[in-house]
Amino acid sequence: MPRDTVLGELKMQESYVYYDGPRVFSCISLTDQVYLAVWAEEGAAEDEWLYIPISRARLDMVRSGGIPLRSAIQNPEGFIFKASLPHDVGRGDVVKPIRVGDIPEDWLPEPDFELDIATHTLPLAEPKEVIARKAQQESRTRLRLHVSLPRFARSEAPARGIGCLLMATQSVYDNVGYSLTDENPSPRGKIPGEVAAQTAISLLETAASSFVLEMASNELDDLLGDSLFAQTTSKLLDLLDLKLEYSELSVKLAEIKPRAAKSFRFMVEKFAETGGDVTIAGAGTRMPYIARELPAGKLEEFAKTLKRLVPEEQVEEVRRRMRLYKIDTQRRTFGFKDESMDPTIDYRGAIDEAAWPQASHATMQDVYDVLILGTTVLDETVGERKTTYRLMQLSPSDSDAER
Repeated sequence: MPRDTVLGELKMQESYVYYDGPRVFSCISLTDQVYLAVWAEEGAAEDEWLYIPISRARLDMVRSGGIPLRSAIQNPEGFIFKASLPHDVGRGDVVKPIRVGDIPEDWLPEPDFELDIATHTLPLAEPKEVIARKAQQESRTRLRLHVSLPRFARSEAPARGIGCLLMATQSVYDNVGYSLTDENPSPRGKIPGEVAAQTAISLLETAASSFVLEMASNELDDLLGDSLFAQTTSKLLDLLDLKLEYSELSVKLAEIKPRAAKSFRFMVEKFAETGGDVTIAGAGTRMPYIARELPAGKLEEFAKTLKRLVPEEQVEEVRRRMRLYKIDTQRRTFGFKDESMDPTIDYRGAIDEAAWPQASHATMQDVYDVLILGTTVLDETVGERKTTYRLMQLSPSDSDAER
């Protein structure tokens, strides 16, 4: 390590790459500044090193392989220093700032070289403004969900509640991200794998107050600070602006297409079900910290508005003459076929309480006049429509009555 230079007195912390001595290591100054030291070149008279001032959060990312070593050098948080260390101990060490663009190519590690060391990277709960700084240090977009539960005085969070919120949030990111990458996203089926990879959320930690979910993108932002995850975060925070007029919200929901709009409505409903105040905030490498505060009362109103703008389900009445081919009096389920149309199409489902007195005495293979309600909903996890049927009324057909 350099002696008697502007870097001050340095003390070794950890060695990450060793070959005839440490080649990549971290060290710390007396003023607690951490440096990542990378051997650059061995010359006839001196060795060249790069010393990169680094925050502890970014060092954790580099150490764990989250940020490649080359990226840490090319995208520093501050100045980079070139340290020339002569082999002759009688000569003084020289440390000078160096611009990233002036670093020779052969001084840099391979693009895919990662340290990949097991590292504890989960920070303690901190003030919300820290999110923006963390996002820049880690080169990825971060998301914080803060829920104040009215029924929890302890610093505990219900596992079921956290799971529902995480699933709803991930579903929104998948579906909104899909709408941003495809002008005509499929209304059903799985999200394309290349989209799901870019919208995947990592859960960093849960914390008290009543509880906070710290999340971040699985993938890094690009050199311009952009990513599909960052775009989706921006769109989500835009939709959660409670100051939007009804017409403005309607237009914004139309922009993301029905599939994503329904997923967004479902997430807001899950927020409202907590019964508490919710704050959702995000920040990226180039995206400033933005927070949306959603008081419990406002959430209830917002969820009702979304239900009007984005219908939850479609209900269809089926009134036909059909043959009963299946009935289970224990499970209270039925099966009817409409043989006058397509005999391969059948209606199966549960028997409503109102229809049970007649259904409990129904005879297999007889023909009945029936009223069946078909309810179609969108399965948020796979984006497929599923229809369930319920028998509401049945009575013997005229032909059977005459017979």
